[in-house]
Amino acid sequence: MAQQLQRPTAEAIAPRLVRGAIGGLIAGLPFIFITMWFASTMPKGSAKGPLNLISTLILGKDAMMTGEVNAWLGFGVHAALSMAFGALFALVVPALRTNGTVALAGGIYGAVLYLVNFQLLGRMFFDQFLQGPNQPFELVIHVVFGHLLALAFYSSGIRSGEPILSVGGEPVTAASRA
Repeated sequence: MAQQLQRPTAEAIAPRLVRGAIGGLIAGLPFIFITMWFASTMPKGSAKGPLNLISTLILGKDAMMTGEVNAWLGFGVHAALSMAFGALFALVVPALRTNGTVALAGGIYGAVLYLVNFQLLGRMFFDQFLQGPNQPFELVIHVVFGHLLALAFYSSGIRSGEPILSVGGEPVTAASRA
């Protein structure tokens, strides 16, 4: 008898949003640590600088001048935003049929996040984000965030039967890992 093929089904919304939030948090950690390292390599730079700057989203842009910035608050805000951006990406994922399209969409999503956060919202409300950070670096690190976030959705939902990695030989699938 021929083996009956099961068609992959879409992942329910709640687990997908959780996957996105956790994926966003995990993708946000290397993002912020690389940004902190990069800032520390700049003349007069500080590893806490990016976190202090992020805290101004809550404390107001004058907090940098008055010294009221708080790196821990900045870390919390960054973590929360990473989770929210991951959950937002999770809403788009069902339309992406292959791991390749998820990877491509992740990179594009990161670039769009940069454009919205820095070039649109930054210019309208948060000009402190246009003066300090290195803009080409921010674009690249946001694209990297998107690609790392995309990994959380490989071989999930409609893509559950697709190999995660296939380089010669037998492909590695989510089912073969279990």
